[in-house]
Amino acid sequence: MAAQTIGLIGQSVLDRTFWPDGRIEERLGGAPVFAARAIADVWPAVVLTHGGTAELRQPLHELGLRIVEGPSPLTSVFEVSLYGDGTWSENVTAIGDPYTEHDLQTWLATDLASCTSIVCGTQLRGDFTAETLAAFGQGGRRVYLDGQGPARPRRLGPIRLEGPLDRDSLRSVSVLKLGEEEAETLIGGIDAEAARATGVPVVVVTRGEQGAIVLADGRSTEIRVEPVLGLADTVGAGDSFLALMAAAAEGGADPIAATRRACDGVAELLRRRLVTEQASGTAAAGLAER
Repeated sequence: MAAQTIGLIGQSVLDRTFWPDGRIEERLGGAPVFAARAIADVWPAVVLTHGGTAELRQPLHELGLRIVEGPSPLTSVFEVSLYGDGTWSENVTAIGDPYTEHDLQTWLATDLASCTSIVCGTQLRGDFTAETLAAFGQGGRRVYLDGQGPARPRRLGPIRLEGPLDRDSLRSVSVLKLGEEEAETLIGGIDAEAARATGVPVVVVTRGEQGAIVLADGRSTEIRVEPVLGLADTVGAGDSFLALMAAAAEGGADPIAATRRACDGVAELLRRRLVTEQASGTAAAGLAER
């Protein structure tokens, strides 16, 4: 029997990254590249993306996964300022196209049919409509939604989180991932009853180096992780987390175990990234005197 396939869907964006040492780097951003890197050697997956250019998306083709690229005349552009301590801020200078029902009926249709789970990486509110998410959930597919997009209005300028959460759009969502600020903005904090009110069976709040909290069945379960300190660039950790959680669930893990595996997997990815930063002299420890 063929292995179950995870669909990794989201925009390919241009991240114009400003490093604390003054360097400016233009690189592929967006959920698909980070999610794909995280599970390329872990679980069968297909990347379903649009936006950017063939040249910008080239790193996706180096991962050994099936890559499906749809048409999109617009590309999101983010200016990402890294502060050297693992935190960053973003400024939106261009906004890409959302996913539409036409996309579902055309270039997405064949590969979506082979997926048993869909991981939806979001940049801004409206990347996926309620109708699109409902279509992803057809046939019993598990739908994982990153709450980053729903918390960020679709507009140019510095990112500012805003509610409310559109609960109607979540009816087909199996797992909703939120950062701490996103949880505060969209559901009022890390609260099991508030999470239950969303109608989503599992809400996971990621807490950086402290791990994550699973909110399900009216209960709160804390998952701890060995922290990775001294890293300047933690961009994409949330995208990696959600993909790894989906992979663990496909392997039979319950939400608590899947969250634990995702936390451990992201920590390992960040340790490798830290080694690279230390070798290049861009790790936070090397920038402490700036």
